[in-house]
Amino acid sequence: MKQRKYMMSEGLAFSEEKDMKRLSDMASKGWVLDSFAFMGYKLRKAEPQNLIYSLDYRAVEDHNIDEYLDIFENAGWEHICSVYDTHIFAADPGTKPIYSDRSTMIDKYKQSEFTLRYITLFMLCLTAAVTVIRNTFIPGEASILHNTIHVLFVFLIAITIPATLTYAASVFRIWRVKRRNPNLE
Repeated sequence: MKQRKYMMSEGLAFSEEKDMKRLSDMASKGWVLDSFAFMGYKLRKAEPQNLIYSLDYRAVEDHNIDEYLDIFENAGWEHICSVYDTHIFAADPGTKPIYSDRSTMIDKYKQSEFTLRYITLFMLCLTAAVTVIRNTFIPGEASILHNTIHVLFVFLIAITIPATLTYAASVFRIWRVKRRNPNLE
């Protein structure tokens, strides 16, 4: 039976570099990345390895996935795992970084920001609609309908606030990279 371990993520929008560094540190201790997990990563026991990890945010259609992965493999990066449009690669230290200049880094983060923008906008609109319904149309605090709408409202707030913060972090990350070179689009 394979030994497995879970490592919590600090949130890729907030600490991508820190997560990748922690994964590298774990690999040097014999715990290599196996896959994404809910709010983190699954690691598997292996021989200690000196690896660096890097992320790419890219929507890739199924019929293009082999070509996409070949590009990274030819540059020395091994595909480790993917979830939705987020892909993690590993390589030996000294391998040329996946993103080596500001313009490609901005493109990388814009891929993530684009998806987050629409998810966040949808969640904000849905939460606003439920708020209006809850405060305007639902009579009687003791009614089942009122209680159901209230539970839905709390659930939506619990999703909308982190989504909004994640989107804001994504926009900030793009701004921070652009600030290093204001001539970039």
